[in-house]
Amino acid sequence: MAKILLVEDEPELAASVRDWLREDYHLVETAADGESALAALRRTDYDVIILDWMIPIIPGIEVCKKYRASGGQGAVIMLTAKKSLSAKESAFVEGADDYLTKPFQMRELSARVKALCRRTSDQTVETLEYGPLRLFPGSHHVSIRGEEVHLAPREYCLLELLMRSPERIFSPDQLLDQIWGFESDVTQETLRSMIKSLRKKIDDRDAKSSLIATVHGLGYKLTDS
Repeated sequence: MAKILLVEDEPELAASVRDWLREDYHLVETAADGESALAALRRTDYDVIILDWMIPIIPGIEVCKKYRASGGQGAVIMLTAKKSLSAKESAFVEGADDYLTKPFQMRELSARVKALCRRTSDQTVETLEYGPLRLFPGSHHVSIRGEEVHLAPREYCLLELLMRSPERIFSPDQLLDQIWGFESDVTQETLRSMIKSLRKKIDDRDAKSSLIATVHGLGYKLTDS
């Protein structure tokens, strides 16, 4: 799972890429112009930034340059219709890690995201363990007491987030931000429904308490107590 910022001003393309990457178990937020992108980059650390060159207000190449100048460490994939060698050279000079020309196949974008994540993180080989749970980020598999549990992509992302910080209390707003980004149509009721579904899949039927505890007035945490 990677936390990704997708910067693309074509609504249909942005929605298609966002949905594809979310089905590939990534957390994806979007921005439609360079100014919004820089604001998001100042606010949040991302593993990967997918950055269209030709975006409004501030071009993608300038966003990349400013991001690197400010110390940004996330991997940057430039998206562009520019195919010349000089354009590619400019992108790499300003700090891009990869370059993908339009039109492109979603599977190729996924492969490039995974390759960049392998370069910058060991998440693909580690195993997360907490109580009876085991989570394998490289394959997106989850097991409880050795038995595999099948989770929907966002359920998996939520569980991985909780397992990386066990006993930490996450507020509903924090979880909404992490799992859905800034989509205004997603409510706390949606979050509650997903947590209810996840509990049914990971909790023992005769357990007196859930592995995902509700901390009244504060939020949720993963606990084995």
